[in-house]
Amino acid sequence: MKKTPVRNPVVAGQFYPSSAPGLRKQIQRFLPGKPEMREAIACMMPHAGYVYSGRVAVEVASALIIPETVILLGPNHTGYGKHFSIMTEGIWRTPFGDLTVNTELARGILAGSRYLEEDAHAHEYEHSLEVELPILQYFRKDFF
Repeated sequence: MKKTPVRNPVVAGQFYPSSAPGLRKQIQRFLPGKPEMREAIACMMPHAGYVYSGRVAVEVASALIIPETVILLGPNHTGYGKHFSIMTEGIWRTPFGDLTVNTELARGILAGSRYLEEDAHAHEYEHSLEVELPILQYFRKDFF
């Protein structure tokens, strides 16, 4: 039986709080007033530590009707792994809980791309997607 790969948080406690209560409290401090909710097919959010970019990321996410399925694109700051990589299976762990990769969708994206390569190693120490996930989880409680 194949073991499901788990991508543990690597910048929790540095870029954002490592506990669910601390993380919830920090996100709540960034909340704007009642935003006008919008549907969007894409958005850009900053991905630095929350002290630097959390307010902007929270303001963006708080105004979105976040769909059930989200595709995240991020840079490879570390240089580990393939330049254009995708994880087609596994779990991303955050202080708010585990998120499961949509394997069927990810494999379809990989099959249709001339550039992407399957490579979980490229994501092991990369923070860009990790810091977005708890914010999305905060606003979409059934996000998994």
